[in-house]
Amino acid sequence: MKLSKFNNFIPLPGDKVLAYNAFTRRYLIMPSSISYIVSNLREGDDFGNLSSSTLQCLTETGFIIKNDADELTVLDKDIINLDCDPSSYELTVNPTLDCNFRCWYCYEQHGKGTKLNNDILNRIKKHLNNTLQPPVEIFYLSFFGGEPLLQFEDVCKPLMEYSRSLCSERKIGLRIHFTSNSFLVTDSIIDFLKQYLCSFQITLDGGKEFHDKVRFTNDGKGSYDKILNNVKQLANNGIVITLRINYTLGNIHSTENIINDLLRSCICHPENILVNFQRVWQDFHNGGEELIKSLLNEFKRKLISNGMRFCIPDMLNPRTSSCYGDKVNSACINFDGDFYKCTARDFIKSNRCGYLDTEGKLIWDNGKEALWSTSKFMHPACRVCRIAPICLSGCRQKSIEGVKECDCPLCYDEKRKDGLILQQFESLYIN
Repeated sequence: MKLSKFNNFIPLPGDKVLAYNAFTRRYLIMPSSISYIVSNLREGDDFGNLSSSTLQCLTETGFIIKNDADELTVLDKDIINLDCDPSSYELTVNPTLDCNFRCWYCYEQHGKGTKLNNDILNRIKKHLNNTLQPPVEIFYLSFFGGEPLLQFEDVCKPLMEYSRSLCSERKIGLRIHFTSNSFLVTDSIIDFLKQYLCSFQITLDGGKEFHDKVRFTNDGKGSYDKILNNVKQLANNGIVITLRINYTLGNIHSTENIINDLLRSCICHPENILVNFQRVWQDFHNGGEELIKSLLNEFKRKLISNGMRFCIPDMLNPRTSSCYGDKVNSACINFDGDFYKCTARDFIKSNRCGYLDTEGKLIWDNGKEALWSTSKFMHPACRVCRIAPICLSGCRQKSIEGVKECDCPLCYDEKRKDGLILQQFESLYIN
């Protein structure tokens, strides 16, 4: 027998330790004396200082494993099985990079007047005709940008109709998603979307006072009231909303007003709204973690008690779900026909993976396919990291970009790793 590579021991009050195995995702709370013995065992040591019941418990939960167990090989196989799953296909389309807002933190370089033309639209249709074949069982079509609703009639609607016809003919499930500020949602758009299994991600930037200073129309009018009303209308018509609330240490208190405004809206189907709090990345250095944690827990209780769903960003298990950009069967096609694997980067030529040719085939730029396919979970620091099974070095995009200022591609120090484990534990068992 030997110790797992992925044991974690975090001190708790009262001479206790939270033990977590990242491979099995099992938690134990144990006396610090036991964790001291376990954490100090070395290869070749026996386990005679542990009682038979303790040894059995540690074995069943994966803290102690068989000598011939190879956890890294299992992780490598899990990545291949997950990212190469042929049963689904995910396509993101950017109808335009233009946007009706200009949010200060947006990473994209918006292209005013850009639009996916009929030539690229026909190429995408050929691509779908070529791709949506067995063993594909479900097709996820997403619209991104820019603001995709700027081109709803000319791009989104015809692609949705074509996809529905193709999927119906070939008995493939179809799911539609929009990442949108929703300001342009109309009754006619909702009536059309009701025919589909459809979802939206919509963003608010703090309460009304803060949001309207960030997201306003070209004539300077705030967008908060209209967006919140559109959230209500979409949810009441069976469209699932992920309401992303971007916050900073300076505006997080105002986000409670969003919750109150939602509750006053008399939403008939609150279960169609998932509230997802995300801290603006430029604000991370400002601290305030304990205050934020306390407020988010309070918001969570209030939302759930009123029928809505809530999500605190958490480290997902990449062995059961991975980023769309990591999957073989996924692509993002830009309005100009270039294709990408990641949507969280500028859509510029240097970032593209390749292009969509006239026959609807994705043509990789020289060397980029090999680089992408071999980039996951390959960094030496990741192969020995104690939380590797719940991280796997993040995503292929970050691995390709390389490690710049620290050994960890995600720049997690040991304190941050402990924090992720505690966050998971508290979310599952306490809050």
